[in-house]
Amino acid sequence: MTKTVPGGRGSRLAGLAALVSGAGSAGEFLGTGAATAALFAAQGAVTGVLDVSPERAAATCDLIKGQGGVAIAVVADITGPGAVSEAVEQFAAEAGGLDVLVNNTGVSAGEWDQVFAVNAKGTMLVSEAAHPFLVRSRAASVINVSTIAALRGFGSGAYAASKGAVLSMTTDYAYRWGPDGIRVNCLVPGHLNTPIGNQGGAGAREARRKANLLGTEGDAWDLAWAALFLAGPESRFITGVTLPVDAGTTMATGLGMLGRLTS
Repeated sequence: MTKTVPGGRGSRLAGLAALVSGAGSAGEFLGTGAATAALFAAQGAVTGVLDVSPERAAATCDLIKGQGGVAIAVVADITGPGAVSEAVEQFAAEAGGLDVLVNNTGVSAGEWDQVFAVNAKGTMLVSEAAHPFLVRSRAASVINVSTIAALRGFGSGAYAASKGAVLSMTTDYAYRWGPDGIRVNCLVPGHLNTPIGNQGGAGAREARRKANLLGTEGDAWDLAWAALFLAGPESRFITGVTLPVDAGTTMATGLGMLGRLTS
């Protein structure tokens, strides 16, 4: 997958400051966080790249700056309240505010408590730390990232359960923060060809491509474009929504897809 932002440069997020968690990268294969940060920057936002790894955060910032965007590296372990508060305050101070937050961080493997600490608690901590800054924005938008494993059975254990919590937090924050003018929505990615989703080799990759209604392989940019819509003015009247970005995977039954998977 190319690191060049598809669609070139634009101004849909001009004048906004956006913080994307889990946005670090390594090498040519971008995850959803890095792609989202790069696209936001290409559309005019001052973009914060929040990651636990300084090297990964710097790599995405270099990518953004190399394409003419403005990026700020923000390094923190989002499972620690103090570290999260400092990170969000640092970004808001350097960027001149905070308008858009993308809670993209996620781990799929590990012990139950650790997975929940990152996926669920981390999402909560970053959101709560961002709230005081978001209430000052006239274009405040929070975009959470869950997974279709939170909607369908995949045997994902703690990953599915913790990302299910992200779905619940989305509706709860949308209700509580609506009077503050803050929109809160959730993207539900399907089988994307990303570092976290590219498992099992070529055979599994082909099966994932066949397992959606379009028969098309998705990648990190597909999620990034959906995030851009929810971040921008076109979605000003949308909040509390869960939007699958899965080429219809969750709209079909296993029996209905059986013929495609075996052909």
